[in-house]
Amino acid sequence: MKPAAGALPWDIDSPPFDPRDTNGRDKLTTRQVAERFIQLFYVEDNPTDAFTCWMHPDYIQHNPNAPTGRDATLAMMQASMARLPDLSHEVKRVVWGDADLVAVHFHFMREAGTRGYAIVDLLRIENGYVVEHWDVMQEVPDPAKCKNQNGMF
Repeated sequence: MKPAAGALPWDIDSPPFDPRDTNGRDKLTTRQVAERFIQLFYVEDNPTDAFTCWMHPDYIQHNPNAPTGRDATLAMMQASMARLPDLSHEVKRVVWGDADLVAVHFHFMREAGTRGYAIVDLLRIENGYVVEHWDVMQEVPDPAKCKNQNGMF
């Protein structure tokens, strides 16, 4: 899935940066680190490169269903991707926060043809690394059962 129109301020097929280039990471802004991570993780659905390049080894995970630490979290994600080859993320919007925080609102689907989940990831970035993660997840309901027609996105 491609990001929603206008969700990201760069050409996702040809970003104006190399998302795998970590040289000078300590000089990158929070936004620059987030852009590179978002390109790899959400747009390219490549958690291996995203985590290897941009997650701190001692990354703190706040989702109680996932292990903490870069390598443990990545191993869990790789196992999920092997089981669920159609797993996808469609970025709907990014909130470029103050200081060290960035929020990514996206449509996550484990399997094609399902309604999936509306998720907001909150990433804390420090010294050129994603160092901490929180998320809020909600199933996308059957539109016929919704009390309004506004949708999740």
